[in-house]
Amino acid sequence: MTDKPHLPLQAMAIPDYPVAAGQPVTLFCSDFSAVIWQHLEHATWQDVSHRGNLTLTQPEQSGLYRCRAEAPSRPVSRNFTVYIVDVQPTSSDILGIAAFVLSLLALIIILTLLSWLGWQRFGGGTLSTPATEVKGFPGPAKASKACSPESAGDVYMNCTSMNQAYTNLDPTNMTADNVYSSLGK
Repeated sequence: MTDKPHLPLQAMAIPDYPVAAGQPVTLFCSDFSAVIWQHLEHATWQDVSHRGNLTLTQPEQSGLYRCRAEAPSRPVSRNFTVYIVDVQPTSSDILGIAAFVLSLLALIIILTLLSWLGWQRFGGGTLSTPATEVKGFPGPAKASKACSPESAGDVYMNCTSMNQAYTNLDPTNMTADNVYSSLGK
């Protein structure tokens, strides 16, 4: 009986291209039963795992890898390199993020302003007095139609009297704010 030559183990990494830190690279070996994953550190192969698959995510895990069977008669796989790149944000990345945040803030302010202006324009800006009669309270007192001044010198603007002396407003007595400073006689 002759010993059959053992085929070398086949190892591969998925994905097989450089990835950014945090993204996984999974190493597979053709013999899933009893495999040892090795990593070349300081010119010496170090055992890093005794499982079939090995997942790497950190930049310090980059380097040469191979798998070998636990049985010493079995040859090892070919060496392959795993690249995990540490990506630090640049100043332009930080400025881009700041510009994006400021743009969102400006958009929120503009939408709030437009909503407020629309509310003011389409009747939301006027406050209406509640109907107190509905709640069981007496409503506001009604102004009398006739003018009956208490003393001879009092003048009432809300009177509907036919006496023209009380309703004759002199435009020369208007202030800059379109308010009468005194009533004409």
